[in-house]
Amino acid sequence: MRKFLTRLDVSPQFLAGIFLFAYLESIRSRVGPGQVINWYVLTPEAAIFTFLEFILLIIILRYSFRAGYGEFVFPIHWFKALRSFLLGMGIFLIVVNLISMGVSLIFDTWERNFSPEILLPNTVSKILEFIVYGGFYLTFLLFKENKKHNQKISSYKLAVSESRFAQLKQQLNPHFLFNNLNILDQLIEENPKTASSFLHNFSELYRYALDKSTTNLVDWQEELEFAKNYHRLIKEKYGSAYQLNLSLEHPKGKIPPLTLQLLIENAVLHNFGTEENPVFIELYIGKNIRVSNNQIPFKNPKHKGGRGLQNLKEQIQMLSVETIVIQQTNENFSVTLPLIPN
Repeated sequence: MRKFLTRLDVSPQFLAGIFLFAYLESIRSRVGPGQVINWYVLTPEAAIFTFLEFILLIIILRYSFRAGYGEFVFPIHWFKALRSFLLGMGIFLIVVNLISMGVSLIFDTWERNFSPEILLPNTVSKILEFIVYGGFYLTFLLFKENKKHNQKISSYKLAVSESRFAQLKQQLNPHFLFNNLNILDQLIEENPKTASSFLHNFSELYRYALDKSTTNLVDWQEELEFAKNYHRLIKEKYGSAYQLNLSLEHPKGKIPPLTLQLLIENAVLHNFGTEENPVFIELYIGKNIRVSNNQIPFKNPKHKGGRGLQNLKEQIQMLSVETIVIQQTNENFSVTLPLIPN
């Protein structure tokens, strides 16, 4: 039974509601003006017959939507939906009439059931029945898809929040702060000019992270400037152990804030670069964005990683029809993501 309901894409509560509606409707039709109210009014055979027709209606509608619409998901294509609904109505009328013909031939009631005076009202009644009960079913599907859609939006917001929190936590981490302040202290003694540049990059880094913490998308040019500021800090700390090479085609588009910084940071956290054996970080921005680097893994890795990329992947899935592509070999690691149109 559960498999059958799963195939119909309905819940037991929904079917129970439909049966209750059909039962109350059958009672209403029997208590009209001038009709006698007795125990026959409460008998459920009409509701059972209507309920079985509803099951048939669901099966036909699912077939017609698969044939004329495809997967029933947001955003709804209303013209295709209407066309599929009308296709289902036509099939429903044919099937119901074929069943009625068979029953009429078996019980020899053809003239009574298929006379012009009876056929036209019955057809109109079946059309209205299809519209009402088919409308119930489509409303139920819309409710389910809307619920799924809202869950996706909630997941996206959660992913964004976690990603922003993780990034801000990393940027505002006391160790990160004190390490950079120690570098700044050394530079003030050794090279005041460099110290001034370092302090500028350092302040810009924090200002950008805080300013964009509530923004969904930024121009890639802004993100690139932030990423270059971040790399300058890395360069002050590690020298030429982590080298950034840019390849730009100046396209139009946006990306989630802190994206490039996250990808550069991944290359630094998971690779042991030295000036003799540096990590080369290649950043390409064209029809898409690709950040790649050669791999020099630590003997004892300190960071497991993965959550930042997962959060970014969930954001991109909600903002674009394309997704992130991650490729990894023993020698190279690359992440490709789409530019989101303005």
